[in-house]
Amino acid sequence: MKKAGKIILKILLILLALVIAFTAVTFVIHKVKRKKEVALLKEQGYYNPVSVGDYSINVTAFGNRDGEHTVVGLAGLGMADFSVAARQMTKEIEKDNLVVFVDRAGYGFSGDTDNDMTNEQIVGDYRTALKNAGYNPPYLLMAHSIGGAYANYWCSNYPDEIEAVVFVDGSQLSEDAFEDEADFNGSVGAFERLEVFLAKLGFGRYVLRQNFYFYPDNYSDEEQYLGDALTLMEYENIAGFSESKLLAKNAQEAFDTLVTNDIPKLYICASWGIQTVDDVLKNNKWINRQIEKNKMKFNPRPEVYEGNEETVDKMLEQTKELRETVIVPYAEKMGNCEVVCLAGDHMIYEQRPEDCSKLIVDFIEKLDS
Repeated sequence: MKKAGKIILKILLILLALVIAFTAVTFVIHKVKRKKEVALLKEQGYYNPVSVGDYSINVTAFGNRDGEHTVVGLAGLGMADFSVAARQMTKEIEKDNLVVFVDRAGYGFSGDTDNDMTNEQIVGDYRTALKNAGYNPPYLLMAHSIGGAYANYWCSNYPDEIEAVVFVDGSQLSEDAFEDEADFNGSVGAFERLEVFLAKLGFGRYVLRQNFYFYPDNYSDEEQYLGDALTLMEYENIAGFSESKLLAKNAQEAFDTLVTNDIPKLYICASWGIQTVDDVLKNNKWINRQIEKNKMKFNPRPEVYEGNEETVDKMLEQTKELRETVIVPYAEKMGNCEVVCLAGDHMIYEQRPEDCSKLIVDFIEKLDS
């Protein structure tokens, strides 16, 4: 028995040594790669942490610093790469305007915090970071996904700071939009903290592609590299977990406290903006390419109408109903909001960046006329 026990102990010690060695190698490689990633991000202008008190928020600006408008990009949930991924969309906008991307706690170069990521906290960070970075209101908010909820909370509470809002397929808010979502408090548990600890050791690199897909074919290798780097940084912070847990609560609060106003708004309706058979088929083709590129275990979507009439027609009926019962009432509740359909994926700024850009540029020109 003693001999068997010694053998087992020896095996366990060997396994422990291997785990420690593997972790050490992972950590060293992670640090070497991180140094290169940070250097390139700084070189490209994506690094500008600004203090908001106990931590910092990254605020990066591109374009015409003497431009007529300060366009402020608000990312969707977990989109730490938004400042990189949205640049194809903002390329034309930057010619005559200043485009500022303000992150949230835990995103990219921003610092981390134990504070609950409530609407008040997030919008408070936005306002403080922008002012401390030297960018004063009024702002033209350009919000994607849940960023739209934060934009509405901002408009409802500080309307004098906002000159206009563009919702890039913003979260579709309604009285019961998030009733199926679990209602958590914003506290972060031990399991999430363990994930953050492992990410800081470099293990996040092993699971990157499970959570963050490759960009579409119109993106370069460098853009992918930069986006990956910012996403990996997010894995090393707990604030994102708090925001995710408070998603439903924040969205519902933004809707329930929404104050109808005259601030000009443009809602680019993408995922529910599909109106024709051609829209469905083109979007399916794009999605199928993403499925192929990212080796997803999803069945491909139909790319021809013949033989798939029922599936395609059902989608058209659903998107029409959702526009009429959710988007239109939502726009009316916001006030002074133009809804424009631009059929595509929720990540429409990656899928059709030039079309998004044209809509936004035209909207800005109307403000100036």
